[in-house]
Amino acid sequence: MVDFWDSFLRMAAALALVLALIAGLVALVRRFGGARLFTPVTAPIVQVLGSGYLGPRKTISLVSVAGEFLIVGVTPTDLVSFGRITDQEQVRQLLAKAASVPSQVPSVPTSGLSAQIETDMKGGHATV
Repeated sequence: MVDFWDSFLRMAAALALVLALIAGLVALVRRFGGARLFTPVTAPIVQVLGSGYLGPRKTISLVSVAGEFLIVGVTPTDLVSFGRITDQEQVRQLLAKAASVPSQVPSVPTSGLSAQIETDMKGGHATV
């Protein structure tokens, strides 16, 4: 009977030691690891701002990635970058204009971007 209690106390002490080490490690990570490790991301890095229907299962989209605006063609098998829009004010104007135009295809949001964007063939950047 004495052997059982001796083993139980050793096991409980070892468990307490391991839990104390884990708690100490978590406290160190929180203190020195910075607050950004445990804070949720409030704004997504990638946002689809608008899409336009081009054909069966083919769309063109305006995508915001970390502050840059990209024009992307989307098919079932590919993503093709058509260029970039560098002027954020023009993007806001395009999105405001697209929001005021009623959608022609109910299942796919349209933005009217395909008719307003030319691709500069030299650098692959879009100019508006």
